[in-house]
Amino acid sequence: MKNTISCGIDIGTTTLSAVVLNISKGEQLKAFTLEHKSALESELTFEKIQDADKILSLVKELVKDIFENYPDIDSIGFTGQMHGIVYIDEKGRACSPLYTWQDTRGEYVCDEIGGITGYNISSGYGVATHYYNLKNNLVPQNAVTFCSIMDYVAMQFSGRTKPLCHPSVAASFGIYDIEKGGFDFEALLKLGIKSEFLPEIISEESFIGEYNKAKLTSAIGDNQASVFGSVKDEECSALVNYGTGSQVSVITDNISVTSPLELRPYIAGKKLVCGCALCGGYAYQVLEGFFSSYARALGNNGTQYPVMDELAKAAYHNKNKEQLKVAPLFKGTRENPKIRGSVNGLSHDNFNAGNLILATIEGMASELYDMYRISGISDRNILVASGNGVRKNKVLQSVLEEKFDMKLLLLENKEGAAMGAAMYASFCMGTTLSDIKKSISYK
Repeated sequence: MKNTISCGIDIGTTTLSAVVLNISKGEQLKAFTLEHKSALESELTFEKIQDADKILSLVKELVKDIFENYPDIDSIGFTGQMHGIVYIDEKGRACSPLYTWQDTRGEYVCDEIGGITGYNISSGYGVATHYYNLKNNLVPQNAVTFCSIMDYVAMQFSGRTKPLCHPSVAASFGIYDIEKGGFDFEALLKLGIKSEFLPEIISEESFIGEYNKAKLTSAIGDNQASVFGSVKDEECSALVNYGTGSQVSVITDNISVTSPLELRPYIAGKKLVCGCALCGGYAYQVLEGFFSSYARALGNNGTQYPVMDELAKAAYHNKNKEQLKVAPLFKGTRENPKIRGSVNGLSHDNFNAGNLILATIEGMASELYDMYRISGISDRNILVASGNGVRKNKVLQSVLEEKFDMKLLLLENKEGAAMGAAMYASFCMGTTLSDIKKSISYK
C-alpha cells in the first residue's frame, strides 16, 4: 500500500478537533483540540445558537497549520454535531447562525409534526427547527437551503455554493426514509417544506472537491464517525461514547427498532442502531458543580473531580446494602425533554457523597444499557468505550463492564470522531477496511 496520509476534522458542540493519520502505518501522527467558543447570546431561553462563520474561520486556520506540517495529506474528511442547521444563501454563504442540536424550539412543534406526518421527531432536529422558524417567520428571506455546520465548512473548502449532504447527516434532520435512502418529500410538503429547499443528498463514498490537492469527502455524522473510528470488529462490538451527551451504537445490516432507539444510515450500506441520552458526561459535570458550590463556600475554588473520583472508587468497592438510585435526567430525554431526574432509596445509612456520586455514575451507565437491552441484539461480546467522559472515569468503566457483561476496551486513540472522519476519507480513496482499521488501538 502506498504511503497514505489522511486528515479528519470534527466540529463538536464546544470543541474543534482534528487528527492526522498515516493510514499505511496505522499510526496517529497528531491530534488537535481547541474550544471554538462560538456560542451566541440570545434573549430566547430555548435558543441555542453559534456563529457559523467563526467556526469556519477557525477550521481554515487549523487546516492551514496542519498542511504546513503535513503537506503530503491526500484526503480530508469532515464530521461534527448532527441535527443542527445553518441557513445558506444562493452564493453559498451562511445567512443565519447555527441552530444547534441543543436548541429546544422544536418542543413547540414536534407533536404537531408527528400528527401531520406520522414521523416521530425530536426537538433539535433540523426539520423541527426549520418548521418552527417557518411558522414564526424566522427563516432569513435570502435563504435558499439549509445544511449542517460540517456540510457548510466542507462546502466552503470545496469552493461549491450548494451543500452536499451524506445520508448519515441528512437522516439527522428528520423526516428521512431510511429504506428509500432519502427525505420523505411527500411528508415534508404537508409541512409546507418544498423539496428544493432541502440539501442535496450525495451518494456514499463520494468526493466533493479538492483542497491543496487533497481529496475532500462529504461530511458524515459524528455518531457514525465515532463508530467507524473506534470499532475494529464491527460484528462483535457495541460502542458507548460519553461526551456532553452519550450514545450506545451497534452496527447492523438491517433491523427494525422502536423508540427510544433510532435506526441510522452508516457506511458501505450498513446501518446503526443508536440510543442517545441527553446527559452523558454533562451529568457528571452537573454533579461536580454541586460539590464545587459547597467547596467554594469553604474557600476552595479548585475542581472537585479528583475528590469525586476517589469517593466514587471507595463507594464502588464498599457498596452499601441499600443503594441509592439516581436517574440523571437533568435535560430530560429526546422523547420527553420535560421529564426530570430523581434520587431514590435515601436512608440514614447510605446518604453520603460517595454513594451519591456512585449512584449517578450507575445511572449514566444504566441509561445506555437499558437502550441496548431493548434493541434485542444479544450477540455482542466486546464493549468499546470512547470519549473523555468515560476515559477519565475509571469507576464508570468498571460499572459499564459489569452492566453490559462484556469485555470493555477503552479507545486509546484521541478524538474518535475526527479519527473516523480521516479513516472515512481514506476509505473513499479505495483503502480496504482491514488496512484502515489498523489505525485503531485500545488500552
